[in-house]
Amino acid sequence: MKKILKIVLIIIMLNCISMLNIYADDIDDDEIEVITEEEINEVSNNLKNEPVINSRKCVIYDRTTQMVIYGKNETTKSAMASTTKIMTCIVVLENAADLNKIVEINAKAAGTGGSRLKLKKGDKITINDLLYGLMLRSRQ
Repeated sequence: MKKILKIVLIIIMLNCISMLNIYADDIDDDEIEVITEEEINEVSNNLKNEPVINSRKCVIYDRTTQMVIYGKNETTKSAMASTTKIMTCIVVLENAADLNKIVEINAKAAGTGGSRLKLKKGDKITINDLLYGLMLRSRQ
């Protein structure tokens, strides 16, 4: 009886093994990159630590999975000042024929607050220098 039970178990095991999908790649030994335990520990520690972000808010978003990978105050509402500055810069770069062209500052532009350039009505400056001024850090 025990002998028959052993044979049945062996047949069942062989059937189970034949149902498994086993894959192998032909990889040359010189193509295998060996990772040291120190490198594994370093990557593991980096995954545990939050990244150092020098902004009050940020978000890393995967559009494929529609998931937030990392966020720092990503749901807090705020003004769009930096986005507006970046878009203004892009529009000027795409449309200005000559960035070295000198323009004169009018009263409306001189009266706009928030600038660190301290421009006055009648000042003359190149479009390029205006763009550099635009992209300076805003006052807080």
